[in-house]
Amino acid sequence: MKAQSSVMTAGANATGSNGTVSYSVGQVAYLVKGSSRQVSEGVQQVYEITTLATNETSNSTEEGILIYPNPFKDYLYLDFTTNSFKGSEYQLYDAQGKLIKTDKITQTKSEFNFSSLPSAMYIIRITQEGKNIKTFKIIKK
Repeated sequence: MKAQSSVMTAGANATGSNGTVSYSVGQVAYLVKGSSRQVSEGVQQVYEITTLATNETSNSTEEGILIYPNPFKDYLYLDFTTNSFKGSEYQLYDAQGKLIKTDKITQTKSEFNFSSLPSAMYIIRITQEGKNIKTFKIIKK
């Protein structure tokens, strides 16, 4: 019979008005086939798959925002070429969607020092008064 076997430390059945459930606490042992017939133990863990949208988005009225160079080494530059920057800020996310940094944008042309970040792909979102105006996918060398 091919099934999972377990080395359990505890387990029981629980019954309530909505039904019954069996549970166990312990490690699952897996049989590894091959000439040596080894048995190894491992822990079953739940996992969650999250997809981070990386499409660059913008409103048609907010096309005058440039980020350069891309890819960049240590410094990234933001330039509001035709629109007002007042009340805007940026949020920097890693590829898993974790917020890394957020800050106000105080000038029409801004320089960001990201030299402390590891080489990777990031998402930078530009917002103004709480509304997303443009999102960029950026790569740090």
